[in-house]
Amino acid sequence: MHGVLPMRRFYPYILGCLIAWLVCSTALPAWAQVAHDGSSESHTGTTGSTSEASFGWTHTPSGTLRGITVFTCDASSATHAGTAVTYGGVSLTAVSGGEAADTAGGPGSVKAWHLGASIPTGAQTVTVTRTNNANVMYAVAAGQTASSDTATHDAGVVLLQEDGNFAEQSVTDGSPGTNSWRYAAGFSGIGTIGNVVAGANSTLVQNIDLTVGGCFFARENAAGQGARSIGFSYSSTTDDRAGVHVAVKEISAAGGSAPSNCGALMLLGVGGC
Repeated sequence: MHGVLPMRRFYPYILGCLIAWLVCSTALPAWAQVAHDGSSESHTGTTGSTSEASFGWTHTPSGTLRGITVFTCDASSATHAGTAVTYGGVSLTAVSGGEAADTAGGPGSVKAWHLGASIPTGAQTVTVTRTNNANVMYAVAAGQTASSDTATHDAGVVLLQEDGNFAEQSVTDGSPGTNSWRYAAGFSGIGTIGNVVAGANSTLVQNIDLTVGGCFFARENAAGQGARSIGFSYSSTTDDRAGVHVAVKEISAAGGSAPSNCGALMLLGVGGC
């Protein structure tokens, strides 16, 4: 009896651990990773947006989006003509530090925007508000699925500016605990847009030759965590360039905390909480 009674004191603790395990195991596996859903572009052929107050197109996702990233490209000026972006009427936020420009020779600029919460479902109109001038513009939208709201990792944004080569860049997501997804968009004054190709870890998805310059967009080949390579390369020469490289991550995994009822499970040293 003396050996049994002390054990009973642990029964409430053991029961609490089992309950915590059940709650955590059903609530937290949703924090899996960001996945690329698909992308769309504002224009095809060789003509972009010019001399208008705004332009838009329909983006049709495959899944339920938890993130939408838009890159606007001004193929005429280092002073970016794009002033705002909406998705289904909901405003995107300009990515902090997410604008690159080339000021000499054939100038141009690229700017990144993101919406990571309260995203309208189904096919939606992407609208870019712009300065009504002769600048030639183009844009790409990329959607992400995830298990929580998303955000760009602004501290990991990498820019390429002024004349030089394009090459893949190491872009970090801050190691949030789940896999993120990286994108890159660029402008070049290169004569043949086909001379801009994807790097070894990237896939070139959309591009356009606008005569005054070209714009292009790539995604990484697979989701991952930490510092990973994304971007383009010139296959023949150096030229005017502006490039933005960014990682999209889950907010919960990056900044959220485990539910308080996971405390007992953490004491047991079991992962997941």
